[in-house]
Amino acid sequence: MKTSVVSVVVIAFSFFFSLVPSGLSEEARKPNVVFIFIDDQGYYDLSCYGATEVKTPQIDKMAEEGTRFTDYYSAAPICSPSRAGLLTGCYPRRVGNEVWVHRADSLTGIHPDELTMAELFQENGYATACIGKWHLGFREEFLPRAQGFDHYYGLLHNLDDVETVYFEAEGGVPLLRNDEVIKRPADPAELTRLYTDETIRFMEAHKDKPFFIYLPHTMLHKPLGVSEEFQGSSEWGEYGDAIQEMDHHVGRIFDSIERLGIANDTIVVYTTDNGRGPGRNPQQKIRGGKISTYEGGLRVPAIAWGPGVGLQSGVESKALVNAMDWYPTLASLAGIEVPKGRVIDGRDMSALLKGEMKTVALGGKNVSLNARVPLRRRWQPDREWAELVERNEYLSAFFYHGSQGALAAVRWQNWKMYLNPKITLYDLAKDPGEKKPVFDRYLSRKLRGMIVLFQEEMRLSARDGGLADPFVSAQEKTRIAPSVLQSLHAKKDLPFARYGERSLKMDLYRPKGAWGTLPAVVCIHGGGWSKGTRVHYEKVAQGLANRGYVTATISYRLSGEAPFPAQIQDCKAAVRYLRANAKEYGIDPTKIAAIGSSAGGHLAALLGTTGEVEELEGKGGNEGISSAIQAVIPMGAQTHLMSERTKEVSRNRDIWKQYLSGSQEENPKAYRLASPMEHLDQDDAVFWFITGENDEKSTRGEEMRGKMASLGLESGIKLIAGAPHGFLHKQGWFDEMIDEAAAFLNRRLK
Repeated sequence: MKTSVVSVVVIAFSFFFSLVPSGLSEEARKPNVVFIFIDDQGYYDLSCYGATEVKTPQIDKMAEEGTRFTDYYSAAPICSPSRAGLLTGCYPRRVGNEVWVHRADSLTGIHPDELTMAELFQENGYATACIGKWHLGFREEFLPRAQGFDHYYGLLHNLDDVETVYFEAEGGVPLLRNDEVIKRPADPAELTRLYTDETIRFMEAHKDKPFFIYLPHTMLHKPLGVSEEFQGSSEWGEYGDAIQEMDHHVGRIFDSIERLGIANDTIVVYTTDNGRGPGRNPQQKIRGGKISTYEGGLRVPAIAWGPGVGLQSGVESKALVNAMDWYPTLASLAGIEVPKGRVIDGRDMSALLKGEMKTVALGGKNVSLNARVPLRRRWQPDREWAELVERNEYLSAFFYHGSQGALAAVRWQNWKMYLNPKITLYDLAKDPGEKKPVFDRYLSRKLRGMIVLFQEEMRLSARDGGLADPFVSAQEKTRIAPSVLQSLHAKKDLPFARYGERSLKMDLYRPKGAWGTLPAVVCIHGGGWSKGTRVHYEKVAQGLANRGYVTATISYRLSGEAPFPAQIQDCKAAVRYLRANAKEYGIDPTKIAAIGSSAGGHLAALLGTTGEVEELEGKGGNEGISSAIQAVIPMGAQTHLMSERTKEVSRNRDIWKQYLSGSQEENPKAYRLASPMEHLDQDDAVFWFITGENDEKSTRGEEMRGKMASLGLESGIKLIAGAPHGFLHKQGWFDEMIDEAAAFLNRRLK
């Protein structure tokens, strides 16, 4: 799951409810649940957990009036597995979601056969909402509304560079309300407030019927975002400011609960998906952070509040509990029995929260509704371990898994034992920093037995995660099939140009088993000449390589680094490099084409019309070799930069002014030099325009194609039906583009 997450669960009751198996009476209103889940917040990162750099009065008050856990563990030290464990009540490994995180091109998620906490509540009459970051699979069957949520608002993904690259062509990661894009790109500084606003709206709309709200915040994951009101408010930089803003909005939720008259019917639970970092002073002894299996990776804050429904107040609990325990606990508090036959790892801690017990009950008949659910887990110990490990001891243990999914350690009572690099035992009660190994043969053997039994249980009882069909529908997000990727040779990070210390690189793709020389295609990414990388265009390169071409997706200097003509000089340097190394890469040097989208399409067109323009060649390397190409595919591109349309747009668009050092009126010489149409002559490449039907008509190159016709040059156009300016993100449009581009290139280069 996310690095650090904070959860807030709100459960409303209009009665003094009982925890006995008979559940709620027919007359009693079912409780509401609001679960707020914070991302990447460490154990010591609240005032009530020892932070001195921030003030968190709202959350501190919640702890004063509720139960604050000192030994609570997230399901995993990273985002997606942690979320899967929370929502299924299972170790992520049991449900096939234990490895790393789900990126935007992932084919995996929570299996549709799993019963998520949202589905459990939905099936029992609750209105359900997920408000915030999802990160649990992005194919249709894995999305929030396919996993039990009636309503979704938020971001499906992270906002770090590893994930935003998937959305550059679309304008950034979108903020969604169900299927509607509310804003693109999402602004991290707004999200904490917007998620809270949506949560309050949902509570207001459903205050008279039971609701379940899962509120997984994007904060405090990087990149951090802080509104102007809270900037500089803490003594801990942007991270501390974001914590204090979060505290403020947690307070808004409590204020709304009070205003709506459901304070006496509500439980709030606050926790996080994984840790962030170690302690910062001698009193904060925990070490390690997100991704690690030291205590700082999984031991996180957790607070349960609900004095109006009979939950204990002002209690610090040292009970060993974890994220999976919320599933049966919240179900019991809502009078919902976990369906018979459903095997989960979570334990019902509702009796603990009521103050009826100091630890989590296991198996008691009249303790709580779901107390016996853990007994469904496999228990068939071999003789070697049967007398050493009791069932209750095994079910009370917590098993740590790393971010790659491997079992790393086990904790039972205050004892923690690591598996690697060798068996090592620690007493966390005396040594929470895990610095002084303990040598106890009996305890080491006992915990080893628990590990062996757990491994055997997972081997025999773990279920498959969700795996989507790689053959996707036309309206799903573009993916390159694994079989296609396996059919290609790839050479990454090849330096093709150098300017002092600055090196530009390309990634090269070639179909395996293709003999002899092949035509080459230079693939140029868009991004308004000011953003993007070659990675953003790799699917185009891979798709065309699969059709029998050597393809190169290239980096070029962006306009913020160097103004025009640096960008076209870099494209020309890439062509010269391919020609100079044609023998090594199996390229026919007489057959080189270029394809690009938007700004990249403009550069491709300029590349195709300026083979002999010395001013645009540059000094990137392989001087003296021709940069002329034979075919061009501009997509959604501007090719007539001296037009009235460009004059008007360049007055108001900073990307044009940055790229060409002013507007068309201010710098006509640069616009003329950068205009493919101004250079066009009878020796230039052939063109095939591809553009979205709903894109601006200026991207159809009508003037350009007219002039080409007068010169006897071949040109043509393909309109992608129903497509906007950026259409490569939809599988159907992408596939249509590849078919069209390959057909044109086959005619001209093969």
